[in-house]
Amino acid sequence: MIEKVPSNLLEFDELILEPFCIFEKKNFLENKTYNDLRNNFPNEKLFEGFHENGKKIFLNNRQNKFFEFLKTNQIWCQFYKSVNNKIFINFMIKLINKELKKIENRKKIKKYFFHQRFKNSLQARFLRKILKFINYENIRIGFEFSIIKKNCYIPPHCDIENKLLSLMIYFPPENKEENFDGIENFGTNFYKMNKNSDTNLDKWESKYLDNNDFNSFHNNYSIFYKSKFEENKLIGFIKNHKSWHDVSQFDKDFERKSLNINIFLI
Repeated sequence: MIEKVPSNLLEFDELILEPFCIFEKKNFLENKTYNDLRNNFPNEKLFEGFHENGKKIFLNNRQNKFFEFLKTNQIWCQFYKSVNNKIFINFMIKLINKELKKIENRKKIKKYFFHQRFKNSLQARFLRKILKFINYENIRIGFEFSIIKKNCYIPPHCDIENKLLSLMIYFPPENKEENFDGIENFGTNFYKMNKNSDTNLDKWESKYLDNNDFNSFHNNYSIFYKSKFEENKLIGFIKNHKSWHDVSQFDKDFERKSLNINIFLI
């Protein structure tokens, strides 16, 4: 996967540094590889995860059905192995390290230890404590398939505090009708606080906003960038206390399919 990803943020097709770092790389996979992944996207019957707030459904590498799916699908199994390893982790950490150092909650981190599969056994917890004691941060990959349907959405949020980096790959339909408007409407919205805002909602600890907070948020924050719902594109952004983003509700009979690859502190 990393063969066609630039090793410097300045070489990406899109780069925004404020109020938080966002970057995009188009055509980052070979067309055949991307199309094979799209054609083998898991069936929603496997999706056990469900967000009550927004109705997104998901399948990720904290669930047994995820690994059952990989056993039956070679192309996705290979792709998962290509990102769930130390080479990929080290590459991405090096890529964003300069931007991480600008964040108060990250700038003291110097060393990372990658755990290929998260375990919560007594032995695993003890190992993480030892590593923490000798100044290593424990990290893991989150790998999640996502489907958002008609009248569903992802509410505004800044991401949980243990997330370092979010990467996204969109999978629009291969045979799009001529009036397909999803490039603009089905992507990801990124927000910043208005200059004349009377309420500052920026915060490090974040969760999905509920309906009671929507009006306050949209009265004080506006979209400054939209990541278009385009095929074969890698989108990344770094979590900080200002990294507000969401996916708008849509009324089209459509399944918004995407892959989310996240780097988490444990």
